[in-house]
Amino acid sequence: MEFKAFVSLLWRWAWLIALVALLSGALAYVISSQLTPTYESRVTVTVTRRTAADSEIWGINERPIATYMELLRKRPVLETVISRLQLNTTPEALERRVRVSLTRNTSLIVLAVRDSNPEQVAAIANEIANLVAQRGRELLGNDVTFSRYYLHVVEPALPATRPVSPRIPLNVAVFMVVGAMLAAGAVLLRDYFDDRVRSADDITHLTGAKTLVSIPPQAAGSSEPLVLRDGLSPVAETYRRLRMHIEHAAAQRPIHTLLVTSAIDGEGKSTTLANLAVVLAQAGKRVILVDTDLRKPTLHTIFQQSNTRGVTTALQAGAESLASHLVPTRVANLDLLPSGPVPPNPAEVIASPHMASLIERLKDHADVVLFDSPALLAVVDPITLARLCDATILVVRSGRLRGNALVSAIDQLAQFQIAPLGVVLNAHKGEPGHFYRASAPRPTVPATHSQAPATSRDEPGSTTPTSGYPATAE
Repeated sequence: MEFKAFVSLLWRWAWLIALVALLSGALAYVISSQLTPTYESRVTVTVTRRTAADSEIWGINERPIATYMELLRKRPVLETVISRLQLNTTPEALERRVRVSLTRNTSLIVLAVRDSNPEQVAAIANEIANLVAQRGRELLGNDVTFSRYYLHVVEPALPATRPVSPRIPLNVAVFMVVGAMLAAGAVLLRDYFDDRVRSADDITHLTGAKTLVSIPPQAAGSSEPLVLRDGLSPVAETYRRLRMHIEHAAAQRPIHTLLVTSAIDGEGKSTTLANLAVVLAQAGKRVILVDTDLRKPTLHTIFQQSNTRGVTTALQAGAESLASHLVPTRVANLDLLPSGPVPPNPAEVIASPHMASLIERLKDHADVVLFDSPALLAVVDPITLARLCDATILVVRSGRLRGNALVSAIDQLAQFQIAPLGVVLNAHKGEPGHFYRASAPRPTVPATHSQAPATSRDEPGSTTPTSGYPATAE
C-alpha cells in the first residue's frame, strides 16, 4: 500500500480510531478509580566505618553493603517488625512489599516499602532500618562485620501524601494510546484481508477489464430513473458519459444489442440499464429496453408499467406483431418490453431458437436493444444472452462484490470467448485507499469471437444498417 493510500485509509477511519481511544481511556479511568491506592515510603541508610584505622586495614568494599542490603529483607527482621507493629500479615507477604536498592555511585541504600496505609508504611520502613541498625550483631551471628561497619539512618521515612499507584492520568494516557494503536492495526488488518472491489484500480488489477464509468451513490426513494428526476445531477452526467463510451465502441464495431448484467444480485444492474436506456433515447436513438430476467423481473416496476405482456407472450405469439407487446414509456424513442408472466423454465426459454428470433425482430424496430438479465454467477441465462448480443457490460457495486466473484464472472464469460465491453462501478464513493492484493494482474480476455449473433443482422426488408447506429437526429 502506498503511503498516500495508507494515510487516506487511516483518515477515513479516524472517527473509529478516536472513538476506541476515548473508550479505552474511559475504561482505564473507571478501573483505576476502583483500585485501592498504594503508598510508598522510603528510608535512606548507609554503611559507615567505625574508625579510620578500620578504613586503612579493610577499606570500603561492596561486601558489607551487600550484607546489610540482604539483611534488610531477611525473615527474622520481618518477623520482628510484624510482632512489634502488630501487623496483620506474614513475612512472605511483607517481603513482597519491600524493595532494597543501592543508589548509583554512592554507598546509600534505599529501603522502599509499599502499603495501602501511608502512616503504617512509613512506620514499617523506619522499623526495619532501626532494627537492623540496633541488632546487626545479633542478626549476623558474629561481630566481625558489625564491629567494623554499622548501619546509619541518613533520612527516615515519612508518610506519603500521594499514592504511587494507580496513576490515573498515566493509565488513561497509556490506554488511549494503546487503544488507538489497536484500532489502527485492526483497520489495516481488515483492509489487508478485505478483497471487496472498491475502485477501478481493483477491477483492473483483478481482471484487466476497463472501467467505463464510476457512478456515485444514489439516494434511495423513487424507483423512477434518476436521469428523469434530476437530469442535471452529477449522476445523470455519469450515465451520459457511459453513453459516450458505448457510442465510441459502436464506431469500432456494430453494437445493436447490449446486455447489462452483474456477477451477483444487488449490484444495481437494472437501475443502471434503465438510466442508460433513457439517456440513449434522449440522444435521439430508438431504444427498446427488454427485461430478460425471467426469474425476478424489475424493469416494469422501475417504469411503473404492467407486466401482463412482454417477452414470454411475444415468444408464444409467433408471427403476431411485436408492437402489440411493446409498452411505450413517457420518454420519447424508448419502448419497454417487460418480461411478461414468469415461466416455469426460464433457462430453456432464453436458450430457445424463438429467443434468438425475437432478438433479430427487435433489432428491426430500434437502433439499439438493451437487455436485462439475472446475475451471471447464479444461473446460465446471462451467458446465453451474452452469446446472442453484440456487447456485454458488467455492473459492480463498490464495496459489495468480492474480488474472487468478479474474477469468476469474467472467467465464465471468457470460457465462451466473450470479452465484456467494460465494467460499470456502481455506488462508488471515491478512492478509499484500498488496493486488492493479488499475485499478478490478470490479462484482458481476448475477444476471439465477436458477440454478434451468427445470423445476418438484416432480414429481408430490414432498414437497419449493418454497422453501428443508424444516422438519426441528435
